[in-house]
Amino acid sequence: MTITFLQWLESTAFSTWLKESPSLLAYPAVLFLHTVGLVLVAGPSAVISLRLLGVGRQLPIAPLDRLFPVIWFGFWTSAVSGLVMLAVDATSKLANPMFSVKMIFVAASVALMVFVRRLLKTAEPARREPSRGRWLALASLVCWAGAIAAGRFMAYF
Repeated sequence: MTITFLQWLESTAFSTWLKESPSLLAYPAVLFLHTVGLVLVAGPSAVISLRLLGVGRQLPIAPLDRLFPVIWFGFWTSAVSGLVMLAVDATSKLANPMFSVKMIFVAASVALMVFVRRLLKTAEPARREPSRGRWLALASLVCWAGAIAAGRFMAYF
């Protein structure tokens, strides 16, 4: 009988400890870190997107670039904790169609934020909202909402 890599990953001592430990420092801590990372990436991204859509017109756009270190810290926190959670139940999570949907939305969201940052760096102070920024902002909001929803729906598929 051969064991697949995913089955091996799920059966490692670390994965077993995360699954079976009653400690709050096990799976609950990793899930908490994943949630904090998500808040730090999606929250500031939403702020930037809403500003590009015209909310808070009195606020200048260019200083929002300062939020990107927080966004990237949140992204990497969420990515690492997500990989740890994936290791606990890799075979079923990777077989879940919502996992693929979530990853597509996350990838699209990250790509959109790269474009948004480029836009912020080149934004003219005299312009309120760059027109292409509106489309990027709307797409970013839709993709982050899709990623969050797909992540939650994974429990029901």
